Amino acid sequence: MIHPILRMGDARLLRVSEAVRDFGTVELRTLVADMFDTMHAASGAGLAAPQIGVPLRVVIFGYADPDAQSALSGL
Repeated sequence: MIHPILRMGDARLLRVSEAVRDFGTVELRTLVADMFDTMHAASGAGLAAPQIGVPLRVVIFGYADPDAQSALSGL
């Protein structure tokens, strides 16, 4: 799912993000997949979860590897 990207000045960007405590969950895999969809839709090179309103310490970076999405299965 593509999420709106928050812009500078949005108060949600000032919140302190929480560490990810549970890895390998459906929720985390879904978040990362949504972040990749959102980043690609915006022609971006990277995205942090707080930029889509999720206060977690998750950051992704994009590159031209067509198999990049397969890396999500390891989360």
